[in-house]
Amino acid sequence: MAEKVTRADLQKLDKHQLITFILSYVAKGAGEEKPPACNAATPPGFDDIKLPAKPGAAPCIKVGAPGVPLKPPPMPKTPPIPGDACGDFSKRKKIIASPDLVVGEKRIFVKCERCDKTFIIDLPKSLVLSNPLEIVPVTILHHPEHALTVYLDQNFESRRDYVSEIFHLK
Repeated sequence: MAEKVTRADLQKLDKHQLITFILSYVAKGAGEEKPPACNAATPPGFDDIKLPAKPGAAPCIKVGAPGVPLKPPPMPKTPPIPGDACGDFSKRKKIIASPDLVVGEKRIFVKCERCDKTFIIDLPKSLVLSNPLEIVPVTILHHPEHALTVYLDQNFESRRDYVSEIFHLK
């Protein structure tokens, strides 16, 4: 005659003992031709068993009542952006160089990919060093149908070149 296991006995078992009990209970029925039938209904008293949370597990998510929206966590405040984000140049980089460094010309070499020609240009230093932008666009008109735009940094190095078409308004 099989002995009955009560709910209190099962609650006293730790995880390892409970697994061993379940495996031994299933192994007893393994000798039969058909496995034991599974009842669709849970045994009385097993509905309110509360298992402890797993260590390191995330807290349970509580679902609100139907029709009641859940409130998202508060968003952190973004830091204020100094100046106008649409192009306030008054707070941008000011000239650090002394006025005598801005005087004179700087020789640069640029190549037009359309003409396949290299141009030697004596560019005024003030054009680049007095500009509040870090990368200064300079357009060189050298042909009646197209122009070369060179983006120069504060060291007069070309960061990028573009050939653009010239369109004259009537």
